Amino acid sequence: MLYQICYIFLIFLSYSIFGWLVECIFCTIVDKKLTYDRGFLLGPYCPIYGWGALYMYCFLTKYKEDPFTLFVMAMVGTTVLEYVTSYMMEKLFKARWWDYSKRKFNIEGRVCLFNSVLFGVLGLVFIYGIHPSYSLFLENLPNQVLIILAVITFIIYLIDNIFSFVIITKLKIQVSMIRRDSTSEIDRQIWNFLSNHNFFIRRLFKAFPHIQILSSRGHQITSAIWSVLERIEKESQKYKRKREKDKRNQKKRIAKIKLKIKNVKNQRKKERLKAKLKKEKSKV
Repeated sequence: MLYQICYIFLIFLSYSIFGWLVECIFCTIVDKKLTYDRGFLLGPYCPIYGWGALYMYCFLTKYKEDPFTLFVMAMVGTTVLEYVTSYMMEKLFKARWWDYSKRKFNIEGRVCLFNSVLFGVLGLVFIYGIHPSYSLFLENLPNQVLIILAVITFIIYLIDNIFSFVIITKLKIQVSMIRRDSTSEIDRQIWNFLSNHNFFIRRLFKAFPHIQILSSRGHQITSAIWSVLERIEKESQKYKRKREKDKRNQKKRIAKIKLKIKNVKNQRKKERLKAKLKKEKSKV
């Protein structure tokens, strides 16, 4: 029983990672820049692909002899999964994470035909290409190794889920606490919040560029978060440029002091220059 649970979990986690990798590659090609911020969680996985893989593993293997039926079932099942995921995350976190309203043949902006077809193709790739080899790999692992691997990765995955859930819950609470209509006041409150949670929220908004906070001032708050994130990014870049400039100037000063030490003959003066050099090197 334990072995079977661990086996199924590794299938879920492996294809969650595979889905994350596929999305990163796809977005990198489309956006023409390296993309690695995908998914709700901090780690390199998109759970929706893992659930999709489990759906195919449990229910679609029997259609292996009928590619067309397999394609349709994969397309329909994963589309339902994406719709339910969108709905549940919206109700749970009071935010709309993705929106396909601008794409043709969409349902409430939660799912669209283009994605459904891609999921159908992935279903064929899963059943005929990837999973037979991967399942054989898992089955060849010693039982104890598979169980230990599953337990360790589950703990890491669980910690990631807890941390991500806590941060997004804090964001939801912060949004609900905003009572002012003033743009400057909203910006101030958002700035104070992001000062402590900038990394995760920045990553989250990059992963879901069409995210929309659902509240009475949801659009205004979402815009404020994007604006503050941009300001923080600009300040960070400005600080990095200053640091680089300071380092260049420091190297010049050190080189100048070393040259003086080399050329000076007076021992006392040389000792003073060495002390000055040591002090200069100690600067951060």
